[in-house]
Amino acid sequence: MALFTDTNIVTESDLVTYESSLDSVATSQRINVQTKIELATSAIGDKLLLWLSNVGTSDPQWLNRRLLGLSTVVVTSPLHRWLCFDALSRFFAEAYSLQLNTRFQAKLAEYQQEAKQAANAYFLSGTGIVYNPLPRPSVPLVSIQTGTIPAQAMFIQTAWVDSLGEESALSPVNGVVLTDNSGAAAAMAEGALKAPPGAAGWNIYASSSQSGLTRQNSSPLAVGSTWEMPSSGLIQGPDPIGGQRPNFYITLSRQIRRG
Repeated sequence: MALFTDTNIVTESDLVTYESSLDSVATSQRINVQTKIELATSAIGDKLLLWLSNVGTSDPQWLNRRLLGLSTVVVTSPLHRWLCFDALSRFFAEAYSLQLNTRFQAKLAEYQQEAKQAANAYFLSGTGIVYNPLPRPSVPLVSIQTGTIPAQAMFIQTAWVDSLGEESALSPVNGVVLTDNSGAAAAMAEGALKAPPGAAGWNIYASSSQSGLTRQNSSPLAVGSTWEMPSSGLIQGPDPIGGQRPNFYITLSRQIRRG
């Protein structure tokens, strides 16, 4: 799972999963979907930080919460749905304000109700936090080298890993096209100087297609190191872990939620 402070925790494609008409309405009404996602993320983030600041010792990180902010909060499935529905309600609020269309009004009411239900489900399930946050890496650096690999496309993602094997959310994809008798090398864009404090190394995932990327290293690569594609080509390694899982859940009280 991603961390709340990671980039692109909600994307336009996530919203299309719930609302197939999103792209056509956005085009016809000239509504910026990304702006609505950012507004929803900011508003919900403010609420979460306020609530976490008031739960006291229910939060094992309460003494450092103002310093940590939301950097240790995991985007669990209920939180992700809340973010999506809040963004959609904001989207259709603007669509309705532009057209006063009853269909948009109905969509607005629907997603406001969905957002409320998702928020309730999230609070019942609790706020997931991690003790050692591993932020999503930036797009990996990829270079083409001489080698023995035949012409092919290659897609690469990376992830930070800690000493316990916990893994961050995957980086965005970087793709290259190899010509005959070539190879590739990849490195973390952050290098060693900007690696997160809790990172013990990193993993690389690659494939010749944009789906089905698998791990190419048998053990974590050292922070600051470069991976080089072996002469035998890519391997069919393990699938990505899918980001960090919460180490602890904080249940927020009904009294705090109403405030």
